[in-house]
Amino acid sequence: MPCRVDRCVVPKEQKDKTMDILVIGCGISGLTTGLCLLEAEHRVTIWARDLPPQTTSNVAAAVWLPFKAFPVERVTAWGKTTFQRFKALQTEPGSGIFMANVLDLRKESGADPWWVSAVEDFRHAGQDELPPGYVDGFAFEAPVIDTPVYLDYLLHIFRARGGQIYQRAIADLAEAFVQNSIVINCSGLGARELVGDWDLHAARGQVMRVKHNGFRRVLVDEHNPAQLTYIVPRTHDIVLGGSYEEENESTEINTETTQAILRRCTQLVPAFATLTPDDIMSLDCGLRPVRSTVRLEAERPAPQQLLIHNYGHGGAGITLSWGCAMEVVELLSSFTYEKMRLG
Repeated sequence: MPCRVDRCVVPKEQKDKTMDILVIGCGISGLTTGLCLLEAEHRVTIWARDLPPQTTSNVAAAVWLPFKAFPVERVTAWGKTTFQRFKALQTEPGSGIFMANVLDLRKESGADPWWVSAVEDFRHAGQDELPPGYVDGFAFEAPVIDTPVYLDYLLHIFRARGGQIYQRAIADLAEAFVQNSIVINCSGLGARELVGDWDLHAARGQVMRVKHNGFRRVLVDEHNPAQLTYIVPRTHDIVLGGSYEEENESTEINTETTQAILRRCTQLVPAFATLTPDDIMSLDCGLRPVRSTVRLEAERPAPQQLLIHNYGHGGAGITLSWGCAMEVVELLSSFTYEKMRLG
């Protein structure tokens, strides 16, 4: 399965010899970062407690949309890079990505969103496009990512390019540095214990996958006072969501939440009122890794060790995945070039 997407390019003047790198985590951030490092001609190994399809990333709907990720300026830049990557990847067989029309709903009229510069064909929706009770909406084209398909695609490409993956839990970074002097921390919520980051916390998200009924537009209401609400049609199913429950770490399916999701989605699209139990393909729940700001930075725990953090993406891990991965490659290049320059 060839991949024609532009490679992650390292500036010629900063390019070091091929290095052995260990990535912790095999969700969307770990896999994308690992792939970018392979493209930069490094040797990459991934360690992870959970592998697809048992990752939070597999549960995501997912549509490109910055949600609960900060700071705004960096998120916009990362998101714009990722948007363009996904747009290119839609032509790749088996990627599970396609462009769709998105309508981000608003109960009040307002200015353009802060992320507007990252998307294409942006406009304010006409009144005839809005469900009852809404006065404004942001309409734009954006990638939809069928996550189970896409994560399988990333796994295949990563391994085809020589990447190694081992299912292994890690309790202390010292274990990682015994293996490699360069470690990339993409451990998501696990970073709380791994590096003692208590700015990081979980936000529970529950969704339901239903059989496709022909509805094609992505609808999102991220300001609904009842709960985050969205309808994301994919290739072979439609994801109805959702919930955003901070500090709730239960992944058990809540029946009342399921019923509430269906009620809210039916208010947006009455056709979903006819769903039967046979139409429900699965009920899923995941925990978003929320932080006051995304942590993407490098440090040296010891003179001969380099640790780069890439976690805390909130509800935008997929939306920021390629932009953050490319910045990891840039940080690695900068640190190794500086070491060479100083001798």
